Amino acid sequence: MWILGIILFCRVGFCQDWIKLPAIIHIASTVSDGEHSLSEIVKIAKDNGIKVVVINDRDLMRWEYGIWPLRNLIKKRVEINSIFKYGIKRYLNEIRMLQNKFSDLIIIPGTESAPFYYWEGSPFRRNLKMYNWHKHILTVGLEKDEDYRNLPVIGNFKGLRDGLAIIKLWPFLTLLVGFVCMKKRIYSYKDYQGKELAPYSKKWRITGVFIIILSFLFVLNNWPFLKFKFDSYHGDLGSFPYQNFINYVEKKGGLTFWAHPEAEYILNLKFGKVSFETRAHPHLLLETKNYTGFSIFYEGYKIVGKPGGVWDKILTGYCKGEREKPIWAIAGLAFDNKGDLAAAIRKLQTIILVPYLTKEAVLNSLRKGRVYVKKGKDSFDFSLIDFSVSDGLGKKGIIGDTVKVETRPLIHLQGQFLNNQQRVEIKVIKEGKVIKDYKEVETPFNLSFYGEAPVSKTYYRVEIKSKGIHLVTNPIFVY
Repeated sequence: MWILGIILFCRVGFCQDWIKLPAIIHIASTVSDGEHSLSEIVKIAKDNGIKVVVINDRDLMRWEYGIWPLRNLIKKRVEINSIFKYGIKRYLNEIRMLQNKFSDLIIIPGTESAPFYYWEGSPFRRNLKMYNWHKHILTVGLEKDEDYRNLPVIGNFKGLRDGLAIIKLWPFLTLLVGFVCMKKRIYSYKDYQGKELAPYSKKWRITGVFIIILSFLFVLNNWPFLKFKFDSYHGDLGSFPYQNFINYVEKKGGLTFWAHPEAEYILNLKFGKVSFETRAHPHLLLETKNYTGFSIFYEGYKIVGKPGGVWDKILTGYCKGEREKPIWAIAGLAFDNKGDLAAAIRKLQTIILVPYLTKEAVLNSLRKGRVYVKKGKDSFDFSLIDFSVSDGLGKKGIIGDTVKVETRPLIHLQGQFLNNQQRVEIKVIKEGKVIKDYKEVETPFNLSFYGEAPVSKTYYRVEIKSKGIHLVTNPIFVY
């Protein structure tokens, strides 16, 4: 029934030129910490009407703590399932095979990445704590093995290399000192040919052996004598590790989305004598740039996505020329090893507007914000037929567009439930302020109103709520 409804709705609104694809983003498989295999995820998604599946398995799940000053030799390492452990090439090949098998779906590889964590405290004082492991960024669309292999995340030394560290060669100097000590004698006594006959100094030889052994340990510890952009032993580095990660993925042609930016993990969880803590971090969305967007659901609405929140500050800054790019909202399923996947899919979707059914079109629409998100028990039953801005003279923009209007902009909204109609509240937001708040609107609805003629670049975005749905669109920019 719902499939028929979508087909009927495509006769009007932005569906005249755009196909609406229900998508799930941010789901892990048994490759990392998920419950379902890759093939099971795709099959469940297909059975529940999903057309785009973005797999975000954990890239690297490896943690280690080393004892100073030989942190690379005297250390404890823990590693669990991840893409790196499973095999990058194997992971990508399996997704390609699934794409060939399920040709009516679009399946896109990605990661859930934790670029950084740091340690405080000491295992000897029993107060060792790991910070910020749960600050995660999703990548979408990286296809090459090498792009994954060089991801700049902590624990992946290949991705964090930053040239030769000359200072790490110092143990070779002390090795020379050790060998010199080995040659020391108690006193100097030579024969007529100048050959030293005095006995070696036992003290100096012991000292030399000690220096040589110690130097050799530091040679091993300092190998491969490289600088790294950061490590886990120098405290909180602010936004740098995350911006570094974003820059890398952007350079490789991928997309990046902040995952669950409002989530907190401060439950004093214990692993042996180690505790873990990650605070909510919506401020990092302001402090980083050139990422594609963020997960408004789940754990991204109360501070970031609400009217007047962090998202609106960023969008307003973009309109003022303070930021090079806007950011877009998606729905992050954040599904790993708990719950009913089919039920989770029915309660949260990202709807992607595409001109044609290809992976490239999907990635381009995600990059350009041609997306809206739906959450709630009735979300699968609701269709947003149209949200557009036009000037009455033939110029029209849909979600994610930037449109120049010659007159006052006409904002148009149309939508309905496919089965049981219910009343909804519709909010139209401009620069963080709710400029229209339609309460108790009967469905189906078809609303239009004129906005003010823009003096400079601005934007409109929409929220629709009822007991069983919370829908959020990305903005339409107007100037």
